[in-house]
Amino acid sequence: MAGTGWDKKRTDKPYYLGVRAAGLWELGLLSPVDQLIVDTVLEAMAWGQLIIFRYGDSDRVVAPFVLGASSDWKPLLRGYQLEGSSRSGKGPGWRVFQVEKISMIENFQDFFDPDQFVFNETYPWTYYVFATL
Repeated sequence: MAGTGWDKKRTDKPYYLGVRAAGLWELGLLSPVDQLIVDTVLEAMAWGQLIIFRYGDSDRVVAPFVLGASSDWKPLLRGYQLEGSSRSGKGPGWRVFQVEKISMIENFQDFFDPDQFVFNETYPWTYYVFATL
């Protein structure tokens, strides 16, 4: 369609340039188990506590940094895994965990200093962000 001024290819930058902040209410109704996990993560983040939980076949010790959601509103946790193994075989490092796959979560009763981690706040690794350190 020549001459209409319409161009399929956009050359400008996307409007979104930052974290997509969202309210916890936007998650909708969580199962009681997922709600317990979200509440435990939020409490740990408020106090700077490590959390321990079962994910897949192993226990993980994680410093929680971001509670967010995927583009289809599935709750996600981004944190620094200090202990535990994963299918990938990677050791300690940044991970994103699906809340629905977390079980047996509890506060580890040990604290961490967020300044000891290289955390890029502008790249939360989740589509939506509900809480961050």
